[in-house]
Amino acid sequence: MSPKRMKLPCVWEQMLMLLCFALSGCGFSTTDELNTWLANERKLHSAPSLPITAPHVFEAEPYVLTGQIDPFSRNRLSGEHDAPTIYSSPSKKGSAYDLELANERRDLEKVPLDSLEFKGTISQDGEPVALVWLHRQLHQVRLGDYLGPNRGKVLQISPQEILLRELEQDGSGQWTPKTTVLALSGGGK
Repeated sequence: MSPKRMKLPCVWEQMLMLLCFALSGCGFSTTDELNTWLANERKLHSAPSLPITAPHVFEAEPYVLTGQIDPFSRNRLSGEHDAPTIYSSPSKKGSAYDLELANERRDLEKVPLDSLEFKGTISQDGEPVALVWLHRQLHQVRLGDYLGPNRGKVLQISPQEILLRELEQDGSGQWTPKTTVLALSGGGK
């Protein structure tokens, strides 16, 4: 055998012996020492428990909106210019328009009058019916229906125009009527 082959097992033997000495230094230990040390540390460093105080009792104030604009209206948040909802007190005499303002809005009442196009009229059962174009759809509008965000009530339908009575609120919160005309739009889409 060559001398080089003899050295190779000797190097491995030395490494193996070194590893055995290192592992034998660790010894066999139980977890008793560790548990004792942890218990002592917990005693030394334990935080005192603080008493929990009772929560503060909230007393709600009455929220009265007599004659004021509703601050939580969705239309105010979305930026739409809609007729504001006014809350009236039962003790005060209500406006003549309160019932009109309280009704639920339909599709043609949620859009500005500028986006509506009056295309013409037809007659059903002797009554004039206006044809209004909105969002690629033709809608039939009758006398007494409402158009636009300011509760524009249809008062008159002629072949050239639709006469509306809109409601506007002045600085004091009172509703005042305003006459608006929706004229026949030229051309078709």
